[in-house]
Amino acid sequence: MLNNLINRHDADRLLRKVRKLDLDPVLAKLRVRGGARVVQHWSQVDPSLTEWWAIPAVIKRWNLLMTGDADTSFPEYVAAKHFAPHTDLRGLSLGCGTGGNELLWAKTGAFGLLEGVDVAPERIDFATRAAAEHGLADVLRFRVTDVNQMTSDGERFDVLLGLQSLHHFDNLDETLPRLAQLIEPGGTFVIDEFVGPTRFQWTDGQLEAANALLARLPEERRRLADGRIKRRVVRPSRLSMVLDDPSEAVDAAALLPGLRRHFEVVEERPYGGTVLHIAFSGIAHNFRDQEPETLALLERCFAAEDAALPEVGHDFIAMVCRPRGAS
Repeated sequence: MLNNLINRHDADRLLRKVRKLDLDPVLAKLRVRGGARVVQHWSQVDPSLTEWWAIPAVIKRWNLLMTGDADTSFPEYVAAKHFAPHTDLRGLSLGCGTGGNELLWAKTGAFGLLEGVDVAPERIDFATRAAAEHGLADVLRFRVTDVNQMTSDGERFDVLLGLQSLHHFDNLDETLPRLAQLIEPGGTFVIDEFVGPTRFQWTDGQLEAANALLARLPEERRRLADGRIKRRVVRPSRLSMVLDDPSEAVDAAALLPGLRRHFEVVEERPYGGTVLHIAFSGIAHNFRDQEPETLALLERCFAAEDAALPEVGHDFIAMVCRPRGAS
């Protein structure tokens, strides 16, 4: 109703919380809004094992689609093809979170210094500790800062990384040229991003394909963390998206056209997710083992997405770009 501003699933979720006397999180979302709500949302640092990125076989699928080799990661591929022989690059990663992606990029050996920035101090603290634990504190550093302030200060980097962070930016025709100012002449913008529907308003085709896949999974594989069984994939209401995180996929559908408009695309590698991302959401923990039965089931899921991709397109893409006019 009202262009999916709210829907019946909001009422179902609220009713479950009322029954459990668990209304404090709901009230907190109503009290804290805007930028403060974004910071509050991303202050959580516990890694989720219920989303598709927690499945080892999914990561191998990403590698295969992005690099052509299931055992070669996107950072390794880009470092070898686009950065070599440099080992002293200065890089900046936008919206670094807890720093897991940045660890992978730092380990390529291409960077003399790689900085990660984020709005949530808790995540920066976590990332800083992780860098030290991996012996990368001299290469990998993190700080809380405003990207707008960095452009005002004239900071520039050889490599700018947008790793699942750009879909949190709005006003893209203003923001993307501003990000280009952070890149040295001849520098590189590397992107690994969600470019699917804005506010996760899944298309009819996506929902049909995801629900068909879900229906073929055994019930024990569809068990959510709270014990309930996932029956269907639905569009989240726009209101629930804004209350949870006002920045989530805020203008995601405009991101890929914007990148192509404002940057020269050197390489572009789509890697699906249009079906798997939403079908596995909340139940990925049931697919993390390496047993033959699990791997065979996952291969069938991958084949189902491959069959749907020509019609529904890709929600995730990896790119290597340069600012237009850069030499």
